[in-house]
Amino acid sequence: MQREACHARRPLTRIATSTVASSILAIAAPARAEVPQVPPPAPIVQPLDVDGLGVLAIARHADLFVDATYEHADGSDAIGLAPGARIRVGAIGFLEGTLPLAYGFQPGAPALGNVTVAGGLLPHGARLVGIALRIAAPTSPELGNGMAAVAALATPRIADPELYLPHTTSAELVADWRWRGDASWVQAEAGVAGWWQPSAKWLPVLRATAAGGVHVEPWLDLTASFVTRSFVLASDHQPENFVHTLMLGMIGHDDRGQVAIRLEVPVDDRARDANRFVVGLEFRGR
Repeated sequence: MQREACHARRPLTRIATSTVASSILAIAAPARAEVPQVPPPAPIVQPLDVDGLGVLAIARHADLFVDATYEHADGSDAIGLAPGARIRVGAIGFLEGTLPLAYGFQPGAPALGNVTVAGGLLPHGARLVGIALRIAAPTSPELGNGMAAVAALATPRIADPELYLPHTTSAELVADWRWRGDASWVQAEAGVAGWWQPSAKWLPVLRATAAGGVHVEPWLDLTASFVTRSFVLASDHQPENFVHTLMLGMIGHDDRGQVAIRLEVPVDDRARDANRFVVGLEFRGR
């Protein structure tokens, strides 16, 4: 009898235990469902640095680059090609070299520009984003049709005429600062240069540039620059104390490099009288 009673109680115990467990799970399940699921915070992605127009390139310590330009003025048309390379030196340093080439349509002559080397520093995470020294050797022609070809390219290039100034040795020191926003950036550059030309023993030149851009797409920036050169320290050798140019462009970019197309319009009196302008296409990347 006792055994039968025990056997009779065991099913009842199992049923009671199952009922209690089911009740606990039923109560706990809604409680778990009511707990909000907090997604992990999205990573903050800063826009890539973009190399502006007419200022020191700061985006990469090592890359290959080529700048192709077409210059027009009344009675003067020329094309230029300036390939080059940059290598990293240490943590923030770089060295680069440029070999500019020119062809003038009116003289019908090709010519070598002024071979240029540069070295500098590109600090990380600082307002001062770059400082560089450029030196150009006088490898361009001094006379003849070749001189006319390089002079046609040098005249409207206010940002970097040293590449094509006829038979000119030059040295230039520049420093750049950049302010970055979520959708835009601004870069300022100041510099001083010295030109040694056959027509003048030494010509000191000051420069200042204001550049900026707006991120319109993750891969596209609209950009503009205003470049000015001052010859106030050598006004006896130049017809104008200041020359200026306005540069407008679009830059497509990713983490491997960038392609920029630009229009340069010198705005000083002599340039406007001659209807000068420059169209350029530049590639920079690894």
